[in-house]
Amino acid sequence: MKSENSSIGPIVIVGGFVSWPRRYKELAETLRGLSGSEVHIVPITPLDWLLGFVRGHGQLVFEIATTVDKALLESDSKKAVIVGHSSGGVASRAYLGGDAPYGGRRYSGHRRVSHLITLGSPHFVKDKWPFSLLNEANELFPGALHKDSGIRYISVAGAAADGQKNPKFRRAYEKMVEDGNARGDGAVTVSSALLPDSEHLVFDDLFHDEKGGRWYGDREAVERWWPEELRLDERRNERRDDRITG
Repeated sequence: MKSENSSIGPIVIVGGFVSWPRRYKELAETLRGLSGSEVHIVPITPLDWLLGFVRGHGQLVFEIATTVDKALLESDSKKAVIVGHSSGGVASRAYLGGDAPYGGRRYSGHRRVSHLITLGSPHFVKDKWPFSLLNEANELFPGALHKDSGIRYISVAGAAADGQKNPKFRRAYEKMVEDGNARGDGAVTVSSALLPDSEHLVFDDLFHDEKGGRWYGDREAVERWWPEELRLDERRNERRDDRITG
């Protein structure tokens, strides 16, 4: 059945490295309430992520494409909103595509997406294993590649964990970047999470996941980073103003 509310299109959540889809159910409910749109979670499992080190990560990107296609078929919209957490945000950039193929397929997801919102995504990491997906995405699809085509890119970074003050966080950051004496969300530094040419949102009280405390998926946090134009109340006001001026 197609969604009756299709003004902004469906929302697709792409989970992070070795995360189960059920982890994002609360986030999905929050987004559904804020937007009035249907929310879909890409069915990527920890096994899929681990198999990517053997067979490549192309299958993960294909799962994103399949979920977006399904979400759009069930709505009256032509474009979806993607919310990618952690490595899921980088995989989403590969789905948006470009001139180069990825995993044996050429993707053109930029034609089917209006917004890409990344939450604590490690856009910049060390050039070594096991970060092949992340570095390949940067090489093939750099920065906010499709910004001029109308996609709104938003990078959300947490800065609740200071690697300079806490050796635990410093060691975590140094797994991905050279200098761990930086602020971040406990897993990804702020500088790594901010994609060039995207809009940057940094919150001093957010951690990478719920284990650290308040994280990107908490309702109060979502209300801070979710764009105004995608909010149900905002669109109701726009429709009311149109009726008045019309």
